[in-house]
Amino acid sequence: MILAKHIDGKPLDVRFVSEIQGSYVTELRESGFLDFVASEQPQCDTGFVAVDSYVVKDGKLVQYWEIKTDPETVKTQIADLKERLSSTDYMVIKCYECQLVGDALPYDIEALHREKQAIRDEINRLEAEI
Repeated sequence: MILAKHIDGKPLDVRFVSEIQGSYVTELRESGFLDFVASEQPQCDTGFVAVDSYVVKDGKLVQYWEIKTDPETVKTQIADLKERLSSTDYMVIKCYECQLVGDALPYDIEALHREKQAIRDEINRLEAEI
């Protein structure tokens, strides 16, 4: 039989015991161990991870899985967006220089601003996920 004890913030404590170890089983149960019901880890799409959680149901510790966004994937996406954002900074600087000397703007500054703001908004959205 499998007995387990879960304390938030700590790894699951799992014990594999035989029913013939009666006194040991009793000792474990008295210290908070319950029958453990495991479940199979689901497969996840790229960018997601399966995180196991536990609930006490009918006097048993039951494992279940939650699909969550993978923080490392989100961090990579944020880094890529920040690189994309900075890759157009030269265009803003060039527009500013042209404005200072009275020349025509070489780029559509309004479209450039909208594009850069959309990237910033996406970065903010992703940062809120982690």
